[in-house]
Amino acid sequence: MTDDKSTKLTILITGGSSGIGKAIALEMAKEGHNFYLTGRNEEKLQQAANQIDELDCEVYFSAGDVANETDVERIYQDAEDRLGEIDVLVASAGVGFFGNLEDLTIDQYDSQMDVNVRGVFLWLKKVLPKMKERRKGQVIVISSNLGLKTASRCSIYAATKHAVQAMVSCLREELKGTMVKAATINPGSVDTPWFDGKEVDRTKMLSAEDVAKAARIIIDQSESSNIDHILLLPGKI
Repeated sequence: MTDDKSTKLTILITGGSSGIGKAIALEMAKEGHNFYLTGRNEEKLQQAANQIDELDCEVYFSAGDVANETDVERIYQDAEDRLGEIDVLVASAGVGFFGNLEDLTIDQYDSQMDVNVRGVFLWLKKVLPKMKERRKGQVIVISSNLGLKTASRCSIYAATKHAVQAMVSCLREELKGTMVKAATINPGSVDTPWFDGKEVDRTKMLSAEDVAKAARIIIDQSESSNIDHILLLPGKI
């Protein structure tokens, strides 16, 4: 995003209380940036913020629902009041339910569409206008390899990630000439609390730190670079 690695960025991360979002915050905290974390679990947000604070970074947090317009407005305004304008948005919040399509419930459909698609849309609407005014900004949406392909037993989840890919792809066209950049990270299965309670083999999965290092590449890219997406697949398969 900048050739000057000493510049402190204000990085807002949804889903920042654990997993990929938290890992990205801890990775970028090594460079001394400022952070605002949001997620649904206030206790976990506090724990993540404490870890970032130990790295001598300024960090704030607030619990809320990415799919709730009122929550998004409140959190965005609080972030701006405390840290100034947002330089980087990492949209990491996500949910997923798996099974044959006819066995998925309406609530599971609504939850995935709300968090994975509406949540991204609402946050993009908030950060983009000022990023475009300033001709500076980076958006990273944590998508999935299932946003680029399909597989059985993940119909609605894959549908949300395909929607996100289309959203970001169209956005990239809209952003031409603005110096604002948008990218997705498309990991395969990642060993995070997202899989807690699920009967799956986590030994061959990516780590959250793998995804965080990909995010660092995007955030630290130079002005002459504009990464579209990074596809990450497990190396132990």
